[in-house]
Amino acid sequence: MLAGIARNWLGEPGPVRSDFLTNLWIELKRYGAPRVRNVKLSRLRGIDRVRVDGPIRRHSPLVVTALAMLLECETIFHLGPDRGDTVWLLAHNIPNVQLFLLDEETEQAEPGPGDRVYRLSTRDRILHDAISDASRIIHLPGDSSTFDFQDYSGTADLVYVEGSGRHTRVRSDTEAAFGLLSELGTIVWDGYLGDPSLYAYLNELAPSLDRPIVHILGTRLALYSRWNIVLPEAM
Repeated sequence: MLAGIARNWLGEPGPVRSDFLTNLWIELKRYGAPRVRNVKLSRLRGIDRVRVDGPIRRHSPLVVTALAMLLECETIFHLGPDRGDTVWLLAHNIPNVQLFLLDEETEQAEPGPGDRVYRLSTRDRILHDAISDASRIIHLPGDSSTFDFQDYSGTADLVYVEGSGRHTRVRSDTEAAFGLLSELGTIVWDGYLGDPSLYAYLNELAPSLDRPIVHILGTRLALYSRWNIVLPEAM
């Protein structure tokens, strides 16, 4: 096996080696994070009963959508840009959900009341055509460090935080997320193993919380939930 690794290492092009090192580094980070638990997707209570409709290439957003369906979410906040089309997937799979997208980067069309409606792009025509009521997706222009969340306090069943490449917003996004959470609400951070600042922040934050932060193996996701979503380990 070692001979095969050495042979492939010398023979494969640069990008393949880079991917190998990236995956190795991710595994080392995962094992080196004593304050954030690692759980398999199969240990999320009831996840095996959920069916999600969407493009397979968007693995982590599909898992977020499955979580929202499992938790029977009625109100969801998405903090940060919708880079993985997560808003699309949530609206497509949960017909009665109310979605709020707080994103200072989202461009708006004409001014007026319609500014609060999220403008679906045409990057994925299948999902775009499947969403019949885009008015359920409300755009709130701004960022978590300055936005007034008072009217939304305690209303969110799920808060999704886009944590990749947004180190200046990780702390304010997270503080806002806890203020938004309902009694049995859940926070999902995307980018846990890929973004150093999010990785460091969540490992620092975890010991101070009343419930654990867990990383879902095979995804970029870490989550905190006020519902007992993780099944106990088999003896």
